[in-house]
This record gives sequence, structure tokens and C-alpha cells, in this order.
Amino acid sequence: MKTFPKNIRQIGEPGAGRKILIEDYVYTYLRQLAEDDLTCMKTAILVGYPETEVLYIQGAFEVDMGQERKCWFGNEQWRDIFEVLQNWFEGMEVVGWYLSNPGFPLALTEEVKVIHGRHFSGDQYVFLQMDALENEEVFYGKSEFGLAPLNGYYIYYEKNEAMQAYMSGQKKGMGIEPEGILEDRAALRFRSVMQEKREHHAQKKAMTFLGTACVFLAMVILVIGVTLVNNYDRMSNMENEIYRISENLDHTEGDTELATAVEEENQEAIDNMDEKDAAEQDLAEESSSGQSDEPETSPEESPDTGMVEEPVQEALSQAVQQPEQYTVKTGDTLSRISRQRYGTDTMVREICDANGLEDGDKIYAGQTIVLP
Repeated sequence: MKTFPKNIRQIGEPGAGRKILIEDYVYTYLRQLAEDDLTCMKTAILVGYPETEVLYIQGAFEVDMGQERKCWFGNEQWRDIFEVLQNWFEGMEVVGWYLSNPGFPLALTEEVKVIHGRHFSGDQYVFLQMDALENEEVFYGKSEFGLAPLNGYYIYYEKNEAMQAYMSGQKKGMGIEPEGILEDRAALRFRSVMQEKREHHAQKKAMTFLGTACVFLAMVILVIGVTLVNNYDRMSNMENEIYRISENLDHTEGDTELATAVEEENQEAIDNMDEKDAAEQDLAEESSSGQSDEPETSPEESPDTGMVEEPVQEALSQAVQQPEQYTVKTGDTLSRISRQRYGTDTMVREICDANGLEDGDKIYAGQTIVLP
């Protein structure tokens, strides 16, 4: 019993009945036989190993039957068939026959049915019909209704030495490489299938990696976007804080300058008062030392005192009667002007009254206002 091959390829839908397995070298030989001459019919014998559930077609060879079908499979043809079978395919049995008729549809004619029933009447025999022009082939097997087409078959791959030797011995060298060495196509096709599977697996793996990379990149972009939005909000808040601090520093700088000016004025007034007290003290000492020689003079009648007090009163009167004018600068407010001029912002209301302003915020650069 032949071992069931591991490397097979299904053609069609074989179904649950008896399985037809044809070796790849045999299938290729029959294809080449059909394509070699498309002007005439070709017939061949199928040999192999018939079993109860599986039919192995392990070899095939051409038989010249002529064009007259009534004379097919005569005694002379069967003698040639058994001679080839003994010389090239020892141990195998005839399991069916093959017909290629280019240009005619694949159909069972009554003539073909008669030939099959007369020479291949057993259940183990099959009939293979092939059309090279349409690239079609059909297996037929015996059923309860007679010869009927089968839904599918299998092609298996192995090192078929008998078929290789027969193909090498043909005059036309069908299936032989130019160097005369026939490659092991079963191994080549197996390697090709495995290579295709590896490439498919590599492509699938690459696509999976690419999808994962795309998802990761999208997440990175999302995180960067969220971070940029948060940083923008923080930068906006920081900018507002810096602006507020700058404004406060400007006010503080103005207040510092005002305080310095006031302190300098106070210090100058204190120095003047000290000098005045010192002068008065000197004057009192001189007066006390010379009071015996000079008559007393009342303060109201002292010419020096009157000369000193009169210019002071006149300057104070002018200062009160003539208010100061101020030209508004960019960024000025009445509160800021009041702090610079008076050291406090409580004079805003007086400045508004002196200038007829109802709203203290409505001033502009270049405007001249009166400071009471």
C-alpha cells in the first residue's frame, strides 16, 4: 500500500468519495502533450496504484491510436501499452486513459462512453479529458448512472523517478532541462510555497508593527498637543503676572522717587530751621550783651524782623494764589500725579474740582491740568 503523500494541492471540490491523486510530473507531462500539437487529438494511458479509497496516478505515456476511433485500443495498441508499462513503470497498473481534443468542449460523447465501457469497465478506472486552449480538465469515474464527471482531484508532489526516466527517454525531451537534468520540481514548488508563506507572514508582521507605530505616534502627538495647550495657558498666566508685577514696580519706583524728593525737601527745611535758630541764638546773645548800651526795641518795631517776615508772607501768598500747571504724560493717572505732587492720592478730588473734571480717569497725554 502506498503511503499517503504529505505535500498535496486540491483542485476543485473532490467531495467525500474516492480520492483521485495525480503526481505533479504526470500532470505536467499531460499538459505538455496537449499543448505540443493543437491540430490533432492526443491519447495516453494512465498508470499507478489503485486502492479502495484512493487512486494514485503515478505515471502516463502517449499511445498513438490514430484518428479512427473505432480502431482504438486494438490488440496491437495493448501490446505496445504493456511493453511500455513493463519497461518504464514496473509494478504499476493501468488505472485509466487520457484524451486531448483541442477546439472541442469537454463533454462525454456516446462514442467516448462506448470506448470506456468496452476497455475500462472496472470501478478503478478513470478517464481524464483535457482542453489546452481553454486550460480546463475533467476527471470522470464510474457511478451508479455510468461514467460521470468528478468534482475535483488532488495533485501531489514527490520525487517520481520512473516518470522522470520515461520523460528523459523521449526523443523530444519533454520536461527535460537543456543540460539533460530534470530538477526536482516538487522540492522547488514546496520551497516556493514556503517562501510565499514567509513573505506573507513578514508582510503581516510589518503591517502589525506599522499599525502599532501609527497608534503610538498618534498618542505622542496627542500628548504633545495637550502639553502645548497647558503650557500656553501657563505662559499666558505668567505673562499677566509679569505685567502686573511690572506695573507694581513702576508705581513703587514713582513712590520711591516721590518719597526721596519729599525727604530731601524736609531735610532742607530742617537745615534752614537749624540755621535760623542758630542765627537767632547769636542775635539774642549779642542783644543781651549790649542791652545796657542800646534801648529796647519791640518786635513789631524791629526793622530787620519786618524785612524778613514780609518777603516770606508775600511768597506764601503768591504760592497760594498761583496754582501749578502740569502737562499729562503717557501712562499718567490722577492718582499717580497726586502721589508725585503731594505724596498722597487724597488730592484727586481737589484736582478734579480745580480742573472741572467729572471723571478722574478721563485725561490724555499732552493735556495741561492745574494742581491746586
